[in-house]
Amino acid sequence: METTNIKQLSSSKNNIAIIGAGASGLFVSIVLARAGYSVSVFEKNSKLGRKVLATGNGKCNVSNENITTDNYHSANISFVEHTIHTFGFDEFKSFFENLGIELMSKENGRVYPLTQQSSTIVDVLVHEAKYLGVNFFTKTNIEKINTKKNKLLVKYDLIETSFSKVIIATGSAAMKKLGSSDIGYKIASSFGHKIIKPFASLVQLESDNQEIKKLHGTKIEANVKLEVNKEYIMDVTKDLLFTSYGLSGNSIIDISRIAAQSLNNNDRVNVIIDIFPNISKENLITKLTKRLEHSKNKDKYFWLEGFVNSKLINYIIDSSIKKDIKLASHLNTKDIMSLAYFMKNIKINITSTKGFETAEVSAGGIDTTAIDNKTMQSKLQNDLYFIGEVLDVDGECGGYNLHWAWASAYVCANSIINNK
Repeated sequence: METTNIKQLSSSKNNIAIIGAGASGLFVSIVLARAGYSVSVFEKNSKLGRKVLATGNGKCNVSNENITTDNYHSANISFVEHTIHTFGFDEFKSFFENLGIELMSKENGRVYPLTQQSSTIVDVLVHEAKYLGVNFFTKTNIEKINTKKNKLLVKYDLIETSFSKVIIATGSAAMKKLGSSDIGYKIASSFGHKIIKPFASLVQLESDNQEIKKLHGTKIEANVKLEVNKEYIMDVTKDLLFTSYGLSGNSIIDISRIAAQSLNNNDRVNVIIDIFPNISKENLITKLTKRLEHSKNKDKYFWLEGFVNSKLINYIIDSSIKKDIKLASHLNTKDIMSLAYFMKNIKINITSTKGFETAEVSAGGIDTTAIDNKTMQSKLQNDLYFIGEVLDVDGECGGYNLHWAWASAYVCANSIINNK
């Protein structure tokens, strides 16, 4: 990746440094460069937008048609309001379509590029930024940011360069395999900012239940309930994947934030699975009873073939039927009721999450009470800004986190432009 001569940067007026070339960093660089600022983006990885490339299983769920504060979490949720009202879905759509990116909507208002390729988003943003003259520095590790004579000094790779403003867009520690880091928290802390302890969100859940680990690779549609300290918290009906470590799938991702937070509080967390969410318990008992009429001499395992996912049959039978029963025809009414109950109430204890290694998002981050919600500027240090996931703002699964990246970047850039 080409870089610009350091002397050229130092002599520029209104030069702005952006730390991080993810979603918010790329976006804010474009808005500022269009306004005539000299913009330099520093990225520790060799590639730009690596985390964006991995979102939505490579399809890039870039936003959602239904953006409200209810879709976000923060210790200071009012901080989110101005940003998403200033840059809502209509503003997002207009900006990206003007870049030439066609969009499409799917279930629950989720929005993707028409190509359904995350590379589309990164390629177009990077192309626009370069066209506008944004300077990119890859494989660059930021060591520290100091202050001197109303300037911010960015120290990296044994070089120290002054900038009129610095924007921290480093993201979080989530998805470590893609080169994420906690440098943004360290920079914020060095200026006196409080960090709300980050934890993995939108993440897979682990269990020490050895029986379900035998179901590794089995994927079904199910209703999944989250239970904390024996109290029902929430439920969702989506795909569920049994894995060698526990549970995954969209249903698990949706409940994972509260599960992770509860685990951090040392609460007892269980997931209760209903493998027949569209059939009532009574109807399920009726269906199972009728199957007995045609069971003849079928083995107790085989009689559920054609009705239950074949990979689940042994587990279900062994968990709910007495071992001494060999044939389905030997099942009685009590056995059928036990079987039906288990199918709709498979309880799995959760011991931990997969952590930052695989988490899509990090909850927690820089305490927003010390950030101006109309500018994204630090209240503790002039000309220092924080945007995107590094802040204590995280969204639900469905495009909300990327929308926060775009929206916070937009608000930050426009506050700088309007107060020129």
